[in-house]
Amino acid sequence: MVNSKLKKIGLGGAIFVTLTMILVCSYLVYLDVKPVHDYFSPKTSAGVNVENEAGEWSSLKFDGQDFIRFDSAFWDKEIVNDANSDGNAQLRVKDDKGNIVIYEFQVSPGTSKQLSSLKNDKQYFFEIKTASKGQFTINAI
Repeated sequence: MVNSKLKKIGLGGAIFVTLTMILVCSYLVYLDVKPVHDYFSPKTSAGVNVENEAGEWSSLKFDGQDFIRFDSAFWDKEIVNDANSDGNAQLRVKDDKGNIVIYEFQVSPGTSKQLSSLKNDKQYFFEIKTASKGQFTINAI
């Protein structure tokens, strides 16, 4: 009877330790393996240095690409104007044929805009227009 109780406690402890090790190892893989982290927490950034005040549209390059493809189910489809940006940013979104999908919208520094109408696995091109000179950082999450 005592032997049976010890076996149950030992088995329960072994299962707990095994599950804890699997959880910790999975979390470390999530943190340290870039493709895994990028799949579960996608984020891309575009930095723009606006030197003219004419208010002309210029394209954004997110991590060196002209477009964003929402190719994971984990995208929030949200655009964030970094809090350290020098002012408000006017943005618009075009599809791969050049048609405007989302007309002009404003994002203030430190705020975001949800773009839930964008579809997965399509290329979208973002353009920016600002009222003042400065540096702007736009993040897509």
